[in-house]
Amino acid sequence: MKEILFFEIKENIRSRWVFIYSGLLVLVMMILSFFGDQNGIRLLVSTMNLTLIVIPLFSITFSGMSFLESMPFAEVLLSKSVSRSSLFLGKYLGITISLSLGLLFGLGIPGLFLFSNDPKFLFLFFELLLFGIFLTCIFVAIAFLISSFIRRGEIVLTVSLLVWLYFFIFFDALVFIFSLYLGDYPIEIPSLIVILLNPIDLIRILLILQTSSSALLGFSGAILLKQLGLYGVLGITILFLSLWISIPLLVSFKRFQKRNF
Repeated sequence: MKEILFFEIKENIRSRWVFIYSGLLVLVMMILSFFGDQNGIRLLVSTMNLTLIVIPLFSITFSGMSFLESMPFAEVLLSKSVSRSSLFLGKYLGITISLSLGLLFGLGIPGLFLFSNDPKFLFLFFELLLFGIFLTCIFVAIAFLISSFIRRGEIVLTVSLLVWLYFFIFFDALVFIFSLYLGDYPIEIPSLIVILLNPIDLIRILLILQTSSSALLGFSGAILLKQLGLYGVLGITILFLSLWISIPLLVSFKRFQKRNF
C-alpha cells in the first residue's frame, strides 16, 4: 500500500492539479485580504465561507474523475498480485494527502501571515485548516462512493456537482421549509437529526460559534446551539464527521472488492 500511496502523491503533483488547487486558494486569500479587512473576524469568516465552497467542490470532482481514470491501470496492478485493499486504500490516502498538502500550502501559508498578529484568530484559523482536512477526507470518500456505482465520467461529474449543490445550497433551505411547515409540532429533535446530515453546515456552525459573529448562524445553527451548547456541538461534530468519512469509504470499498474489471 505504501508504494501505491507514494505513487499516487507523485502522480497528483506531476499532473499539476494540486498546484492549481493551491493557487486557487492563494488567489482567494489575496482577494479577501485586498478587498476586505486586513485581519480580524470579518476576514476569518469570509475565508471560512469561501474555503467551505472550494474544498468540497474541488475534492469531490477531482477525486471522482481520478478514481475512474485510474481503473485501467488498477486492472494492470491487480494482475501483478497487488491486493484490492492495498490499491483502494493507497489510492484514497494518496489523493487525500495530496489535496491536504495543497490546502496547507494554498491556505495555510498566506493565512499564517494574515492572522499572526492575533493569537485568538490564529487559533481559529488553525481550526479551519484542521476541519478543512476533515472536509477533504469526507468529499474524497463520497467521490469514491459515487464512482464505485457509476462508470461514466460525465455522469460522475454531474452527480458530484449535484451532491455539492445539495450540501452547500439546498440543505439549509430544506431545513427551514421543514421547520416552517411543521412549526406547530415539537420538531427540535427531528431538526437536530437532519442538521447532523450535513458536514459543511456542522463545521460552519462550530467555527462561527467561537466568534463574535454567531448572529451569522443559519436557522439550522440556531437549533443546534439551543439543543447542545458549544461543547456538545464540538463533540457531536467530530463524531459525525468521522462517520461521514468511514461510512461512504466502507461502502465504496465493498463495491470495489466486488468490481468486475
